[in-house]
Amino acid sequence: MKLLKKSIITVVLFFVFSFPGNAQGNFNKWVVGLNGPLVVFQKNTLGEKYNVQFPKINISRYISNGLIIDVSGSFNVFGVKDALLSNSFTYNSFDGHVRYDFNLSNNNFVPYVLMGLSFIDLNYRNSNRNTSSNSINFGVGGTFWVLEHVGFNSQLTYKNKYRKDSIIPSHLHFTVGLVYSFRPRIVHISLWKRRKPRRRNKNRKYFAIPQTHH
Repeated sequence: MKLLKKSIITVVLFFVFSFPGNAQGNFNKWVVGLNGPLVVFQKNTLGEKYNVQFPKINISRYISNGLIIDVSGSFNVFGVKDALLSNSFTYNSFDGHVRYDFNLSNNNFVPYVLMGLSFIDLNYRNSNRNTSSNSINFGVGGTFWVLEHVGFNSQLTYKNKYRKDSIIPSHLHFTVGLVYSFRPRIVHISLWKRRKPRRRNKNRKYFAIPQTHH
């Protein structure tokens, strides 16, 4: 658990202080999210098949050409004991992913695929038993932007255990929640209409990712 906390602090500091010269650039895209995750274990070797967490917090940054770096942490903090699906153990996960959105970042609906790594820590409530493991992740997701700053996100990740001797089996990690963009987005009424970038409006600034022409 201490390693998990240290890893989170390290990555957050990296995101805060990285690219300082471009922090105010017109086309930087920073997004934060708040989600509720559900884990489904394929093999019931841990005493339960489902585990509910809250919250999952993630930070994303658009890099270029449809590539996004995303870091997140899932924790059992609120409503665990009284949850509809009570957990016999806490599931804490620290994830780092690279996402590709097919250069659809300016659309209202932005689908993506992802791959990355996780550090997972389990702690049983009625004993001192604790176990941790790493996983290699693959997944799909999508964000539907409904306002200039707010959207809905859903993501399904398959976490394949890295070590064969780990008691934590491979499992599915499903999340649903809200995302917030620090820069206003251009939201069209039409769901499938592609957003065209524009720099300025008379009364407010709009920022979008520049389109590249080959």
